[in-house]
Amino acid sequence: MFSPSTLRAGAAPLARLLAPLARASSTQEAFDPLKFYSEQPWRPREYAPLAEDDYTRFISKKALKREPALTRQLTSLAYKVGKQVISLAEGMPNEDMFPFSRLHLQLKAGGELVLEGKELATALQYMPSQGYPALVEELRTFQRDLHRPPLPYDVLVTNGAQHGIYQCVDMLVDPGDPVILSEFSYTGAISVLRPYSPELICIPEDDFGIVPETLEAELDNRLARGLKMPKIMYVVPTGSNPTGTVIPEKRKKQLYELACRYDFLIIEDDPYMFLNYCEEVTPSFLSLDACGRVLRLDSASKALSAGLRLGWMTAPAPLAARAELHAQAELLHPSTLSQAILLRVLSSREELAAHVLRVRSFYEARRDALGEALQAVRGLAEWSAPRAGMFYWLRVHGVHDVYNMVLERAFERGLMLVPGQAFQLDARLPSQHLRLTFSKVPREHMADAASLLRDVIRLEQRAQAPRRRATER
Repeated sequence: MFSPSTLRAGAAPLARLLAPLARASSTQEAFDPLKFYSEQPWRPREYAPLAEDDYTRFISKKALKREPALTRQLTSLAYKVGKQVISLAEGMPNEDMFPFSRLHLQLKAGGELVLEGKELATALQYMPSQGYPALVEELRTFQRDLHRPPLPYDVLVTNGAQHGIYQCVDMLVDPGDPVILSEFSYTGAISVLRPYSPELICIPEDDFGIVPETLEAELDNRLARGLKMPKIMYVVPTGSNPTGTVIPEKRKKQLYELACRYDFLIIEDDPYMFLNYCEEVTPSFLSLDACGRVLRLDSASKALSAGLRLGWMTAPAPLAARAELHAQAELLHPSTLSQAILLRVLSSREELAAHVLRVRSFYEARRDALGEALQAVRGLAEWSAPRAGMFYWLRVHGVHDVYNMVLERAFERGLMLVPGQAFQLDARLPSQHLRLTFSKVPREHMADAASLLRDVIRLEQRAQAPRRRATER
């Protein structure tokens, strides 16, 4: 999965890695897992790109107070000038005093990753807040190759996509601001937003994500009533957590045009982009960003390693620079060692493509297996097979609120579920929904889990069924 120069003899060649996939699905032979753009150029009608000064109106009052840390600026400068100057400036430890001499990682696909000498010393040292310079440069190229954004952009390495969400909210949201979300949204985003007491504009989804016509009607209504308009829309376009929807290209263009017309930014959080089970990967919002309105969040967690705690933000340069100020104050920079490992991963695109195809095939098979097991609850709940991601989203029939069913009846019988309240800003409101995850549960346990779920739903339906009065027939 890494560049050939870093692999020992015995590393599996790409053809061998791809062979099982080719046998399993002829459609995947032509599938490019690293393409998230359309060959047809597009730009929204009548709308000009935002200028650098235009972004100031989106920045929160808190973020406007942030100023660059001088020592962090010097750290960035030190990596740019190298040995051309004698430095008495950086407050860094001496690499000779680090106790590690060699890092060796054995790869499941064959081969190994080795860091030693100067490369390891650099990977154990402080870095500029934007990220490990070599990785930052690789990410710029990576995003250009995968998305072909139509406007200039920059990247910022984050401590996972969750950290990127936090940075975006801190940078763009003031207390009480309206924020556009799907009706059911990722619980991590809700957790970040909750302390800001936002006014959530929750737009219903169909099988293809947020409904543009509903959003347009809501925004028209707010404008007519003179209400404060939202500055951001947060969306998970691929494998929305929890609903599993994928927003198709046509709908993304509709939503993007609404962003231009009503003057808001789009936070595109796309951690499941490699877990898209549709026949085609739709172009990303970043690939359509002809006016500079997209902040894209990527993650290494789902396809590579959650424990690396790495992601990256791609945004117009003024917004990326603002987000870097947040990183300077909050964590200095994400783990340099993790960044050095990620750099090796991204540097070999063919090996990366082979790996993400294996990942996609693995999770698709698990999705199908749980879908088959769930036939046990057919008639007791309704759902659609997720088009991407790791989750089934069920609406339970005859149960007004699943909360006690999940935390009492199911748990007592050894079944863990997530109630729909986890994906609502107000968790006190009732919900008929459940989220089921198929990523880790052993396949041999799926049928038992579905049977337990069937029994639990039936018990809860009887418990919540209204009792007829004696005078009723």
